Amino acid sequence: NLISDEGNFYFNDISCFDETHCIAVGEGFAQDGSTQPGARVYATTDGETFNLVHFENSTGFESLMAAYMVSENEHWVGGTTRAGGLVAPALMLHSTDAGKSYKNENNNILGQMVTAFSFVSSSHAYATSVNAMQSCSLLELTDAPSPSPSPSPSPSPSPSPSTPEYEKPPCQAGEAEASVTGTSGKLCAPPCSASGSCPQNPPKDVTATPACILQDQSGNHYCALECTKTSECDQAGGSTCSILQGGKGVCTYAASGEGFQTILTRVQSEKAEELVV
Repeated sequence: NLISDEGNFYFNDISCFDETHCIAVGEGFAQDGSTQPGARVYATTDGETFNLVHFENSTGFESLMAAYMVSENEHWVGGTTRAGGLVAPALMLHSTDAGKSYKNENNNILGQMVTAFSFVSSSHAYATSVNAMQSCSLLELTDAPSPSPSPSPSPSPSPSPSTPEYEKPPCQAGEAEASVTGTSGKLCAPPCSASGSCPQNPPKDVTATPACILQDQSGNHYCALECTKTSECDQAGGSTCSILQGGKGVCTYAASGEGFQTILTRVQSEKAEELVV
């Protein structure tokens, strides 16, 4: 028995790159009797001694369910910031320095708990997730950026009330970054209101119609700019009209290809087209 604990936490997953380099993730909750609630990442470089390298305990409701080692120094761990939270940010923690630091690369995905990872390569991966309603989703990571020694850019200022929505990705907080299956573009999709209405503040000179036409596998609805020709889209920002069916489409921008994406559907006239967000 290499490591054990009684009452504080339990392990959910382990991943090894070779016989000596492994990571394991666990969690514990106060309602289950834990005196140290939160999510944990343990790592070993000798195959025997596991050390705590990361502890998520801002609220004590954090959960880590999945782990995957890409190399000796790079790995991903996944879960959620609040188990059972309807709008809790997902945890998709990425480390490129053997657990010394982590970045949550969740692409603003809310309400989903990552349950498993599978990597085709270091830049192409899939993940499964589940929400509080027990609806499952499939996530995809494509063209992940290579680790760089360059310092991280300064955080962008919070958007002002006049900041347009449906803007060119990266998207502002609260929007989903989506791409339509069968096209190479992406879009920023704000959530629909309870009544099915959408924000009416697209970028300047856009005449495409904001419409509640996107739906994820959990039943959440999102808005997009519905168009019939590129001149209706944000041409100044590089947006074009991606036609789907019946002469109608959505305004999209050239894809950067970075970040995990959620599989969605486009709902139109009781028909659906697959989307990736």
